[in-house]
Amino acid sequence: MHCNWCCVRCRPRYQRHVDSIFPRDPKQGLVRGEMQKLTYYALTNQRKLDRIGNYLADYLKHYVDHRRFEYAAIAMKAMEQLLQACRQSSINLFVESFLRMVQKLLECPEASLQIMGSKSFIQFANIQEDTPSYHRRYDFFVSKFSSMCWSSVPNDTTNRGLRQAGLRGLQGVIHKTVSDDLQVNIWEEMHIQKIIRALIFNIHEGFTRTVKSPSRIRSMSPWDSENSDTAGDIDPDTLAQNVLQDLVSRATYGHIKSLMEPLLRYLDNKQIWVPNKFAIYCLSLIMHSIQMQSASLVISQLLAHLENYKDKDTFKDTKVRCSIVEVVTACFSATAVDSIGPIMLEVFDSYLRYLKLSIETCSKPDVPDDFIEEEQAFQSVLLQSVGHFAECLQTYQRIEICTFILGKLPSKAETSKDIQYETTLLECLTIISKTFNIGGDDKVLGIALPTLFPLALIGPLHRLSLSDSASTRAIVQQIFHRILDRRNNQDKIVTTVSLGELPEENIFVGPQKQQDMLFLRRNGPEIYYHLYQGLLNEANTLDNYTLTYRTAVLWLLEVPADEVLVELVHMVIGLQDEACSVVRGNIYIIHAVVASFLMFASRYSRNDAMLQHVETVIRKRQNDAPYLLPTTAFSYLDKDSEVQPEKDLSRFMFDATVIAECLDQQGLNTERLSEPYQFKNSCEVFVDGATMPRTPESVRSLRLSMVNPTFSEFSVAQYEEITFDSLKLALQSQKHTTTNTTNTTTTPVNGTVGSTSPKDLLLPGDSFEESVARSAQKTSHMRALRQQIFGSFRGGDISPTESLHSLIDIENLNNLSVELPDMYVY
Repeated sequence: MHCNWCCVRCRPRYQRHVDSIFPRDPKQGLVRGEMQKLTYYALTNQRKLDRIGNYLADYLKHYVDHRRFEYAAIAMKAMEQLLQACRQSSINLFVESFLRMVQKLLECPEASLQIMGSKSFIQFANIQEDTPSYHRRYDFFVSKFSSMCWSSVPNDTTNRGLRQAGLRGLQGVIHKTVSDDLQVNIWEEMHIQKIIRALIFNIHEGFTRTVKSPSRIRSMSPWDSENSDTAGDIDPDTLAQNVLQDLVSRATYGHIKSLMEPLLRYLDNKQIWVPNKFAIYCLSLIMHSIQMQSASLVISQLLAHLENYKDKDTFKDTKVRCSIVEVVTACFSATAVDSIGPIMLEVFDSYLRYLKLSIETCSKPDVPDDFIEEEQAFQSVLLQSVGHFAECLQTYQRIEICTFILGKLPSKAETSKDIQYETTLLECLTIISKTFNIGGDDKVLGIALPTLFPLALIGPLHRLSLSDSASTRAIVQQIFHRILDRRNNQDKIVTTVSLGELPEENIFVGPQKQQDMLFLRRNGPEIYYHLYQGLLNEANTLDNYTLTYRTAVLWLLEVPADEVLVELVHMVIGLQDEACSVVRGNIYIIHAVVASFLMFASRYSRNDAMLQHVETVIRKRQNDAPYLLPTTAFSYLDKDSEVQPEKDLSRFMFDATVIAECLDQQGLNTERLSEPYQFKNSCEVFVDGATMPRTPESVRSLRLSMVNPTFSEFSVAQYEEITFDSLKLALQSQKHTTTNTTNTTTTPVNGTVGSTSPKDLLLPGDSFEESVARSAQKTSHMRALRQQIFGSFRGGDISPTESLHSLIDIENLNNLSVELPDMYVY
């Protein structure tokens, strides 16, 4: 006994302090007075911390191995108190011992010890460390806590406690490792798959019991959960949601792919895409927690996952594709507008590609009717998603998307699948254009026409407005209405005409904007021309006439300028002249449209004289030619109509001269009204102050012969090469010298042929007056040539669909390059 006492007295002091904290009866718990002495000793002798930790770890291992769990709990509690009392700079001295003790508890098959180890690890995760640790590893804890989340022991209380402990432990690992680059990278595939699968499993377990609406849940940290009074009452599924949102909120842009892959793989393996309520729930949780700049990558991952099902032609896979697209649509609603802008072209490119594949699949022979119905349902889901996505975009982004879709239209739809694909794309454009019709919004009112109608958009729309399909022409006009109508006037415009007071239709007229005026000066002629041609089409239906008329009125309301009014009146007078001069099946409808527009223009321009003339003509038509008014003329489209029109309609026509006088009284420039209507390209050239329009004849006259490039009656002069000998000879003779080696002839306007050399410009013997006279002579000669060139630009019509590129041989365009003589090279 005395010997043992002597051995105890010879032990190191730190061991004696550790031994004294354990009571004789474990039910008494930790000896508080001795624990305070141990804490004081540890703080005053920090070099002993690692030894104290190792000694306590040996105690814990001994008690656990001998199943003395009460003493093991005392050792763990003592270690926790030392951990909390240590300074930040010295904590690394015994953290390894602490983690070894936690690992020992977690490896024990007893559920109570595992829960104890999880709580101890959470307290350690709450400590903010200042000094990095280079040798600490958390791989075991990721695996162990993830496995605890899958606990399925028979006892419900124990099962619930193990899952809660595992979920809190995972959040502790996340907090400890995400912000420290020196620790284990939990975004690696081997770790993130375990974490995500464990979290989704618990969320799914709770979701199957109660369907919850996704909402933004406050991310609860593990130390908050531990310190709250109701921490033990939190359901595992709710706790898993907190952990998932905490993990997602810490994910950077490069980690989203690692986070999404295990989630999507879980949904595939469990086959829970259909129905997609749980998938939408999980993705909504992610979208509400993710950083704004990373939200677009979630949608990209979903679209990439959709690629896995594009080549599978089964009913089940088609339903899965529909569910995935619906999940993407739900993500649009939960995403900030600015975060999805970078992927808008990627999204629409994917949607259009899937639409095309679906249409091609349906067009295959021997396809079951049930499968075609499923594919059509998939197409409908895609179109709905297009509309939801367009609502999340800014106006300029919608314009860009419309331009992108127009670029996907087939150049020539001949087969049935191409026609169906073109119809589907037009339906996409219609859905997107509906998002423009938000009249009264200050942001929309402030957008100028050049932004709404870039050349890449208005050009294809004009081409489609002259399509052979009446339904296509109607869709194009509707798209024009929804983009152009910034004041919600389209539903108030009617084609009927009425005499008397101005109807109170609350039509808003836009202010004159400089940008809009410049836009119509540049593109107005083409716009009016396509309206003109669209109304003359004999294959038009009633909708085509009504929609085209409404488009013309909207242009007048959106840009209420005098120039626009004169040009539109000139266009409708041209329609009247065309209907009178050419025998057409739709001349009476054209006259009705002319009457409707002139009545509207005269009323809303407040031109009483013009209104009086229009009403006089309309009264004549009401009495003797009602088929020239909209109500009767539109019914004339019916083949069974018994209308008997007169052959001479001249007395029922509007007088262009009278209308011009009426507009002239208001101070408008009506010179255009005295000329027959024809298309005038907005691209003009100016020669000596005179404006010369570019016409088809002038453009066709510019067909270039690349072998011998000539323009009309003159050819391009090619000068001889200036060599050292020729220049020396010129300087010696002090006069003009002509060489016969490489000279080419020049044909002037008078037809005489002469030779020209670049040395004509170098005459050292001439005086200043002689040089000026010779320069003036050449200037007059060049002016004459220029006038002859531009003189061929007069007269004729030009088709807006005819491009200058079709008139020029682009392949040989390089042959027109002119090499400057060396004497001009510095």
